[in-house]
This record gives sequence, C-alpha cells and structure tokens, in this order.
Amino acid sequence: MKSFLGKVNKKVTGNTKPTRSSGGSNSETDSETLKALEEVNKRLKDRKIKAKLVIARNSLFIRGTYRDSNGINKERKIPTRLTADINNLVSAEARILQLIEYVNKNGFVPDELMWDAPKVELNGSKGLLVGEAVKRFEINYWKGKKKTKPRLQTWNLINKGYLMQLPQDAEINVGLLVDFIENDSEPETDKRRKMCQYFKRLALANELKGFSIIDNYVGKYEPKQRNEVDDEELINLIDICREDKKYGWLTAAQYVYGTRSGETFSLIPDLKNGTATSINTPKGGKPMDYKYPIALTNDLAKRWRLDEIERPYTCNLKTYDPEMTKYLGDHWRRFFKRRAKKVGLEWLQLTDLRHQWGIRSIYAEIDPRAAAKSMGHSIAVHYSTYNSTYGKKDAIRTSKKVNK
Repeated sequence: MKSFLGKVNKKVTGNTKPTRSSGGSNSETDSETLKALEEVNKRLKDRKIKAKLVIARNSLFIRGTYRDSNGINKERKIPTRLTADINNLVSAEARILQLIEYVNKNGFVPDELMWDAPKVELNGSKGLLVGEAVKRFEINYWKGKKKTKPRLQTWNLINKGYLMQLPQDAEINVGLLVDFIENDSEPETDKRRKMCQYFKRLALANELKGFSIIDNYVGKYEPKQRNEVDDEELINLIDICREDKKYGWLTAAQYVYGTRSGETFSLIPDLKNGTATSINTPKGGKPMDYKYPIALTNDLAKRWRLDEIERPYTCNLKTYDPEMTKYLGDHWRRFFKRRAKKVGLEWLQLTDLRHQWGIRSIYAEIDPRAAAKSMGHSIAVHYSTYNSTYGKKDAIRTSKKVNK
C-alpha cells in the first residue's frame, strides 16, 4: 500500500480549478458546518495543538507542518477520510488528537494513517495475504448485522487491538497465527484468550486448514481476584481527584453512579431526586438506549458538586462517538492510575469504581433488579459479577448491619 504522504499536496495542472482548502467557505459546505469547523479549530488553538481542520474537495483534512519518517519537515494536508459534514467533525477532531499523539511520541507523521483500512481485492485463497484475510473476515463479520455504534466499537477493538497487529503483507496460515499467539501473549491471560478467539474466527472466515490447533493455546484463564479497598480510602482518593478540572468530575461521577467510563461523558445528574440520566452502551452489540443510574450516595454527589459538570467532552445518544470516548477514556485511565499510585493504591483501576458501586448496592440493600437496571446490564450478569466477588469482608460488614 502506498504511503498517503506521497498523495497529498499534489500540484493542480491543466485547466482544473483548485478547490479552496481553508476553514473558510466552500460551495458545497453549509454555514452551520463552517461555524462548527471554526469552533473545532478554536479548541485546537486553545489547547496549543499545532493542527487545523480544513475543507478541500468537500472532504476534511488536517493541515499542519510535520516531519515525515524520512526527516522532511514541511506543511502537509493529511486526509481524515471523512466528508465535510457537521456530523463528522467530532470524529475528525478525534483523528487530529490521534495523529498529534503519534507525532509527539515518534517525532514524525506515520507513513500509513491509523484510520486507513487495507484496500484489497478478494481473490483466490492461494497465497492469501493477512490484509486480504482480514478484509474477508470483516465482510463475514458484518453479514446480517446492522452497523450500530456499539458493534462498530467492538469491531474496532478486535481489528485495531488484534488483527491489525499481524504483519499485513505476510502470507496467512495457521502457523503464522500460532507463532504470533505464542510470542505476543502470556499463557492463561485474558489477552491470550481473546487472541485465540479472534484469530480462530479469522481462520474460519478464510477456511484455513488445521485451525482447530488454536484451541490448544487458549489455556485456563481465570480473572484475577480484585483487591479489597475501604470506602474511606476511595473517598479520600476521589477528594484529591475532584480538584482536577479535566477528569475530576468524571471520576467522582463514575464512583457515585456506577456508569461505564464511556457512558460517564453523557451523564446528567439530578441531585433533587438522587438519580441521573446517561446513555447505556451494553455489550454484545445490543442497541444503545438511555438508563437512569441511582446515586450511591446523593450526599457524595453533593459533596463533589456533581451538578457542576466539568468534562472535556459531552455526548448524548445521537452524538456519541466511540473514537472520542476511547481516546479521552485512555487519558482518563492514566490520570486515575497516577493519582491512585500516589496514595498507595497502585493496583486500583478506573473500572474498579464501577465494580465498587455494584458491591455497595448490596450493602445498601438495593433490589438487585433495580441495581442491574441502574448499571445497564441483565440481572444474570449482575448476580454472576457482583455476588461472585462478595467476600468474607463484605459478609462481616453485612452481618454487623443486620445484627446491630
């Protein structure tokens, strides 16, 4: 596949009239989109991000001066592969942030953009390349399915996290998949389990011989037992986190309402009745909807001023963008990890705040059906996840409450 760097900034020859490529007017772009574009560029400027979103040929491009992998530093116009539509601006902004993160880490723009999928022809299986096999798997994956946002998010996790890690120009066979499994994951880990699962589906979609051998590498995976943590320790930690203007509110809100990280970007608390409204992003490709999380407790919601919403991104059911929530969520998780480490809770993860809500709902004697609804999953998932981690310490605490 050719580098995109060789395709941009081409000179226009002959009688072709060049298209304007600025944040200004474009004959095919409405005023509402242009106004929103200006707002995006203002946010980038305010955050001192050296990039500008521009329109050319009714498409969105990233303009800025960057060095390429050969050391050549010049102004470039990098394609986002998105049309100049107001609904694409959030995704375009997320792609700018992805690109800048890569540039800051590596010192140059990538030869292949991270949002570009391999363009291949579906030909015979003999000498099939990994990139071609992945494309076949993608076609097979979407058969009979609607491309809902949760399903797209799941596919992106499979594709970027596992399939695209394989050498795309290598010839695919089961031996290559097994070698990658052995060398890129530890036995009896969640990564090994998922890698075997997705690589086996890739092999099946491409009718590779001997794919069943992959089952031998799965091993016996058991999730690590969560460490116990006192509510007082967590509350003290969140007191510290809350002062952060970017992720403090999100951290406190996730502890109080038990939402998934991506959902917290949509959460609207109601301190009068002790509930909130947020989107629900269930697993398994189920359709997104709204849910109404319960505050545990409303006193903590008031203590942390959760009616004063402070977050870097806000969405609803229509504007939810999995790329943006994934990008910001990764930064939020690193922020929380640093804060937790400072107070001696280096093992603590952001997802533990949601898990703690599930455990605390048992202490609070909330009907499990209501707790499951609040968290946005089934009663079966609720019982298997939270009752299974209800340990001796939890039993002692409940006993003290019952036997006062």
